[in-house]
Amino acid sequence: MKKQIFTMLTGLLIGAVLTGGSAAVAAGIMAERSHHRIVVDGKEVQMEAYVINGNNYVKLRDMGKAVGFEVYWDSVNGCVQVESNKPYTGEAPAKAEPDKPESHPEPTAPANVDVMKQDIVERTNALRKENGIAALTTSDKLMQAAQVRADEMAANTVYSHTRPDGRNFNTVTDCPYMAENIHRIATRYLSQHDVSLAEATVDGWANSETHLRNIRNERLNAIGVGIAKGINAAGEESWYCVQLFLYDGCVISQVDIPIMNK
Repeated sequence: MKKQIFTMLTGLLIGAVLTGGSAAVAAGIMAERSHHRIVVDGKEVQMEAYVINGNNYVKLRDMGKAVGFEVYWDSVNGCVQVESNKPYTGEAPAKAEPDKPESHPEPTAPANVDVMKQDIVERTNALRKENGIAALTTSDKLMQAAQVRADEMAANTVYSHTRPDGRNFNTVTDCPYMAENIHRIATRYLSQHDVSLAEATVDGWANSETHLRNIRNERLNAIGVGIAKGINAAGEESWYCVQLFLYDGCVISQVDIPIMNK
């Protein structure tokens, strides 16, 4: 029955809004309020109707309510939508927002980390050269130790020369004759200032008297650099950068593993 009524009304209903009085004129067409009874499925219903050129017209929205099919204005496509298989609401369906991909920090490729480490070494030696001081050399053991320090700080969100278990930083190796510079930088800072991690890190050390003193210490002859990604105390994605320096004549034979308290 619904389909028959819907088919019958398709050619009769108009989209013009007629308001006020018993008669109205739109674009030269005379419309008078209809007093004919309207019966749907044997039951009389009350709805606004008009007679135009001898034909009865009712609002499509009112017929949707009475018969039970969906009618609404589609503002996106600029048309009236009629859905005969859905109950009437008169409201356009809410548009489903596309699923947003979860935001995860992009892992940094090992090759890129190695490049950043080397950049830090070169910038550090450039500061020494400005003062006529011999360049620092790197060693696998010292680079490994510096990476352990960066990893354990990033993993535990601990930014300190004290290790997560309370021991001094120099316990990371079996040689206590070391110096350490550390820096924590939010990735947001790098993008806002359009600088590389190595540039921001070494500039930060160069503008700190105590850190610069380590860089220019003539008694230090070797360097190791560690870089790890974690978060800072505010929960922002951040880089933990470490410089370890070894005093002239000292040797490292053993490196500790990162301390993971979490």
